[in-house]
Amino acid sequence: MRTLPRAAALATAVVLAAAPTLAAGPASAATAPYSLRYMSLSNGKKVVARWNPCRAHGYKVNLASVPAAARPTVLAETHAAMRVLAVKTGMTFTYKGATAEVPRQGSYVKQSADIIIAYTTPAKTNFSLAGSTAGLGGFAGGWRSSYNGWTTTYSAGINKGYLVVDTPDLLAHFKPGFGAGVRRGNLLLHELGHVVGLGHVSNARLLMNPMLSSYTPNGYAAGDAAGLALVGRKAGCIPGW
Repeated sequence: MRTLPRAAALATAVVLAAAPTLAAGPASAATAPYSLRYMSLSNGKKVVARWNPCRAHGYKVNLASVPAAARPTVLAETHAAMRVLAVKTGMTFTYKGATAEVPRQGSYVKQSADIIIAYTTPAKTNFSLAGSTAGLGGFAGGWRSSYNGWTTTYSAGINKGYLVVDTPDLLAHFKPGFGAGVRRGNLLLHELGHVVGLGHVSNARLLMNPMLSSYTPNGYAAGDAAGLALVGRKAGCIPGW
């Protein structure tokens, strides 16, 4: 998504994006403090798109496009962002090691981990990292049904997530670490919000706004956290996912 930032933030604004999602319905109102994504069941019902929060989800990281000297720092920032996401959602994320995988449209079917995080370049993925789009995160999932002889039960869930980062852009235009403003930590947390089911919001003082700017908070603000709670552990288990 591309929008114009407020005039005061123009010099430091960076576009963030949400990747296309599989079987996802329209996001909720962008004027709310959070925006959720929805998945359609075969019976026409829409449910909130989310992972099963009652099991651990593994993630792998591709640092191939990061200069060797910066890799320990970037990996540490990635782990720190995953820990923040775990706290805000009540979910468990487990590091499964390095990978050479770069997410592309349709590649989630063969991913070697639930979530692939790739520091890459625009030429290596067909997800659009054009212009000032510094990162892109999304998910894939679907629905299932079971019949016990009397009733049919439907369920839906996310089972794959992916995040691609324009590494040259990241290293040139983002301050390292975490904090308010245009920070590498905020880029990661924003895109991970998409990975677990959040959409964009219009409030520039929330992290899920599609621009990072001087208005961007230090990590998830209260509205962001409220959305994460609705897709996390408190929302209950999704059996079979």
